[in-house]
Amino acid sequence: MARVLAQYLHAIRHPATGLLESFADSADPELHGVTFTYDLALTALVFTHGESFDAARRILDFYRAMPPPDLSTPTYNVAYGTAGGAPALESAFQLGPLSWMAIALMRFAHASGEAIYFHKAVTLLDWVRQSMPHRDGGVAMGIREPWSLRMSVENDWAYYAALRMALVWVPDGVLREFVREETTGVRRWLARHERDRGADDGVKALDVYTNALLIGPHAHLEDQVMGDEAALARWARTWIEELEDLFRVPEIPGYDYTDADEAEAAGRERCSWLEGTEQVIVAYQTWAPFFESQGDRLFAQRLRRLAGFAHAHVIRCSLLSRGAVAIPNTDAPEPVRTFADGWVARPSMEPALNGTTWTYFAEVGLNPWVIPSRPLR
Repeated sequence: MARVLAQYLHAIRHPATGLLESFADSADPELHGVTFTYDLALTALVFTHGESFDAARRILDFYRAMPPPDLSTPTYNVAYGTAGGAPALESAFQLGPLSWMAIALMRFAHASGEAIYFHKAVTLLDWVRQSMPHRDGGVAMGIREPWSLRMSVENDWAYYAALRMALVWVPDGVLREFVREETTGVRRWLARHERDRGADDGVKALDVYTNALLIGPHAHLEDQVMGDEAALARWARTWIEELEDLFRVPEIPGYDYTDADEAEAAGRERCSWLEGTEQVIVAYQTWAPFFESQGDRLFAQRLRRLAGFAHAHVIRCSLLSRGAVAIPNTDAPEPVRTFADGWVARPSMEPALNGTTWTYFAEVGLNPWVIPSRPLR
């Protein structure tokens, strides 16, 4: 299955730029020829894992050539046109997509041995540290209003994951100490907003719960916020039970963007967010061995069983496209509003890069946030 998912990604690469349309064949004309930075970071991670280094390099070089964002230059925009690489939809930079791109750059450097991509990632992260608005250790979503006034737990988890990866491979020196201090500050902010979508925003969001798991047991033990292994196991079991209670869709082995109350406020029925469902699966794959190491084989087996049922549901939603297989954004028959104040997610008959890439990660057992053990070459 992983092979045909990757085959779809290769099939929709733009011949001139190597960029990929995020929602190919979408019924929404605004999405035609548009790619999102987050989706391209995920795609570069897939290509890197499959050792399709030339394809990954085409994507990463597009971003490596950009200077860091500023108020006058729309670099690291949330979206671009696939044909010419011009900013698309809106001129907006956000912390989350940039953090994911930094992770893609670092993992490519690690796999290929091309250190210049690691240096670019560190340059971007250090720019965030020095130039973006910070509040109580956390980092705002962007540099322009309204994003400069908003704090996102999802975005800060991605930034924290990128900082941790950089910290492992940055040589000793002043920059390493700066990165360490930034990592500590962001982690403390996340601990104060553990269940929130953002500062002063208590809406329940699945990615807040999955990101706290995707960072992995080792990270939680290393940062010492959760205490020792026994305390971490208690926290993780409670966290997962909450996730299941809030986000699992009744009678379907999939997970919604939000809880039942917020779905109702958004004016829709519950549905499975397939990208988010695969994130849950990768998170459960990450934590099952930890529970086994704690002697809790029954809970580890439960996580693997839940992951297996959910993954089977996602695969049942797969689409044949370009002689390969793609995964849509949701299993909803029509476009749905994610949150009462959220964007409109695409329906089950439209292929999506985000669903396809995360399904690939689940198929091969790859958690992009877990740091490879081999040193950077």
